[in-house]
Amino acid sequence: MLVECHRHLSDRSGRLGNPLGAARVHVRKKAVHDWIRRRRTEVGAQARVDRIRTSALALGLPDEFHRALLEYLADEAGVMAPLDSEDALHRRLATRCAAEFGGVAEHYRARVAAGVTLVERHCRSGTRVNAGTAAEPDKVTWWERYIERPMGRRPRRTDKPLATAAPECGDGTHQLPDPAGAPDFDAQVVAVLAAAVRRQPVTPDAALRAGLDDLVSQGLLPQRCAVELCSDCNRFALAAKELSALR
Repeated sequence: MLVECHRHLSDRSGRLGNPLGAARVHVRKKAVHDWIRRRRTEVGAQARVDRIRTSALALGLPDEFHRALLEYLADEAGVMAPLDSEDALHRRLATRCAAEFGGVAEHYRARVAAGVTLVERHCRSGTRVNAGTAAEPDKVTWWERYIERPMGRRPRRTDKPLATAAPECGDGTHQLPDPAGAPDFDAQVVAVLAAAVRRQPVTPDAALRAGLDDLVSQGLLPQRCAVELCSDCNRFALAAKELSALR
């Protein structure tokens, strides 16, 4: 967004009476939406799904519930939220069904599972679409092109053990323990964090920061990894919540 604002203001240099206001309006009304659409298409999902229920593909489905499922699936294929399993996808779809059609999400679970099967079968039929390029075509079904491939599985970064997460945020100089000793390494990490919780039993945030400091000082975690965790508010809050369970 910073780059986008800089480009927008540079193109209009000297012509804006309120550059700050212009930047805010540009981001809110255009830049964010363009970025979302661009990111969705980069992963292979549909750029926008607000018209999908009235498409020829959707009209071939039996009712509004299945057309809504098609829209939800096309939308979920392009989001960045974690997706661990098919069951997790069904839970999210059931929640969306409850929000639109009323009732409780749990009541939609079985209906969603059956509905997704029907929608998938429908979308795998008909004319194939090109998932490649004009020079190198890759003809696949609509389901494969816009749902299956972009959906994939998106792991939760916060679920990764510290031993496996370290290379991602380290500088390459931190040596991981031998895989055969990973259980011992995990036990050391848990012991250090549990000790931090005992020292700060009332404030999980402070306990987590103290525990991270201890892990870094003992060579169990790269400093850069600890800094990145502390700077990510969502991950830090989740980690602090999990840490409080060690009391």
